[in-house]
Amino acid sequence: MEGYWDVVVSSIQDTCNSNEITSLDPLTLASADTPEARQANKDLVLKHKDNLEKTKRIMDTALINVNGLLSQSRASGGYADDGSGARTKLKSQKYGKSYYQSTFNPSEPVVVGSEVAFRPKQKGAEWFQCEVTKVLTDTKFEVKDPEPDEANPNGQVFKCTWKEIILMPTNESLATLKNYPVGFRVLARYPETTTFYPAEVIGFKKDGTCRLKFEGEEEVGKETEVHRKLVLPFPG
Repeated sequence: MEGYWDVVVSSIQDTCNSNEITSLDPLTLASADTPEARQANKDLVLKHKDNLEKTKRIMDTALINVNGLLSQSRASGGYADDGSGARTKLKSQKYGKSYYQSTFNPSEPVVVGSEVAFRPKQKGAEWFQCEVTKVLTDTKFEVKDPEPDEANPNGQVFKCTWKEIILMPTNESLATLKNYPVGFRVLARYPETTTFYPAEVIGFKKDGTCRLKFEGEEEVGKETEVHRKLVLPFPG
């Protein structure tokens, strides 16, 4: 669990700091004597509520991860098979932070095997799906493009920082995420590609699939359905 609780504590501390900045101390009935004041009070309470919900998601995810590790450790006795029949002691796993966090993003730490949208530093580069292959520090990673090319038959590897990736939800975390409001700008993976493009949310299906209008779509009025897992908040 090396580094894991540092990430969890840091994320919770961020929400605590946010609530301290937007203190509830001035929230009194006496001050809410105008529509503007009542709306300001409402906005303040909603911000605190969002921060508390974010903290709950972080703790829920931490509990799931800890229970999973405990189950794995009990099943293996704390050891793993190295493929030759020999049993080796399980190593501590490194954990990284996710820079882009909101009520629409997963709150769990970034680990080896996490799926992310990654954008290289080159000007005009686009976001595309990659897998985290190494957690170098809590904010630095190595990611791999699973799509092979002539120069990289096994997929190209990139080093990046936490501001160059967006963590994609796991199947487990999807249930904890809010639906995007209609009109919200998102970054979504275009069907049958690994590339993410800007889009606008125009609705949802009952199974959570997002109905989107991709920016720059040539066909007028075209609506595209994309699984919620592949729809991320637009960064920035």
